[in-house]
Amino acid sequence: MKVIKNVFFWFMLCNSFLLSINKVRGGSQCDCHAEFTWIKNTFEKNDAGFAYILKEKGQKAYDLHTEEIMNMAKTAKNKADCINLIYRWFKFFRKGHLGIVDLKEEPQPVQIVEADENRIKKHERLTLKENELNRLLDKQAEPSPIGIWESAPYKVGIVPTDSGYTGVVLDAPGTPWKKGQVKFKLYKNGENYRATIWLRNFTARENLSVEFIGNNIIHIDGMAFFVRKSKAFQDTPLVKSYISYLYSNGPYFEQISDKAVYVRIPSFDMSNKRSIDSVLGVNHEKIIHTPNLIIDLRNNGGGSDDAYSSLVPYLYTNPIRTVGVELLSTELNNAALLTLSKDTLYDERSRKEFKEIYDKLNLNLGKYVRVKENMISIDSMDRILPFPQKVAILINEYCGSTTEQFLLEAKQSAKVKLYGKSTYGSLDISNMHHVDSPSGEFQLWYCRSKSYRIPEMAIDNVGLQPDYYLDPSIPQKDWVGFVLENLK
Repeated sequence: MKVIKNVFFWFMLCNSFLLSINKVRGGSQCDCHAEFTWIKNTFEKNDAGFAYILKEKGQKAYDLHTEEIMNMAKTAKNKADCINLIYRWFKFFRKGHLGIVDLKEEPQPVQIVEADENRIKKHERLTLKENELNRLLDKQAEPSPIGIWESAPYKVGIVPTDSGYTGVVLDAPGTPWKKGQVKFKLYKNGENYRATIWLRNFTARENLSVEFIGNNIIHIDGMAFFVRKSKAFQDTPLVKSYISYLYSNGPYFEQISDKAVYVRIPSFDMSNKRSIDSVLGVNHEKIIHTPNLIIDLRNNGGGSDDAYSSLVPYLYTNPIRTVGVELLSTELNNAALLTLSKDTLYDERSRKEFKEIYDKLNLNLGKYVRVKENMISIDSMDRILPFPQKVAILINEYCGSTTEQFLLEAKQSAKVKLYGKSTYGSLDISNMHHVDSPSGEFQLWYCRSKSYRIPEMAIDNVGLQPDYYLDPSIPQKDWVGFVLENLK
């Protein structure tokens, strides 16, 4: 069976951010008690992980948790409060592969809170003449933050100060900022730098991490990327590659040395399959004649197993064992298979298989159904490619769902080692599906399948460990360089 693990594993990961937005907006009205009752009943009947968690944590714990949320739902004041409660209820089950969408949320206009005149007048200034800055730059033999930088609409000059470096506004069209005002400060923090930056309305954000991406980009975490506009300094090929894929939404390939090729895949979404296959196809000869292959999956939230199939031949050394899943058969869940059987993103053979599974499920309503005869499938290939000899896969805490399934298969190869940080942990309960509430207010996302790996080999809420942990002293931009040295 082709398992479809939806990329929406991050519903629970980012819900705290989304809820903070809703709280600011105040939220519209809804009958939270009725909405929660529908979500509870629908989830209990259709989610493939519900019975498993109930067995693990106990009926009493579940009843107490649900009763508390139900009572609070009776007095919820608005939709934002209701969404908070529902996500609080979700946390009893797992941290990913479930969520809700507000179907009637209206786009909110961006509200720019202007600073009052008094704050603008009092804001710190630093006299900076561009000709003096240029004299500093003329003397600069080695790269440093000193220089002219831009993050539209802000153009700043960065100069050294007693505490570190200060970014001073040179130009900021369309904003209340004036030339000479201090836009940010960089100060030493151990071996690294932290930052204080002032926003458009002159409010401060403090203690932010600072990443120097090569010699010509400064990233102030979550706030801005400043690009050097004065005399640029040469970056290494690895840094240039990092910058290239940093802004790439699709697959990216580069021959980074005579002994290594690099492939960046930001998503295994089924809509990306053709581009993944295309990039690998165009560069196939380079890959199979180069000793080392680096596959960068950082921040890849998953998608569909079909999307990574063309990668497997480059990794393969021995038969790959895959533990299967069982599907919970309900009318609502089975409808998803019928939809997939008509989806032209999949080939004719796959669509036929989906239809056969749909028919089998309909004969077993209310049961968990093993759609394949054997719990374990073993996939073999006719040949082992002599090259690449070694495959390094970069992973981090934002890798989940289908990406974790790919890693389970890749780890079985004698060629493969994982580098980076532990993955997110959202795979055991999978194959997401959604349904709208009767009121049309919400859309519930939940899962239709449960892996036979659990509980002996649970990944949910745990993740997969790398073979080589890349600790915080190794910046993200240097990961590829670290791996290249390690592969030697």
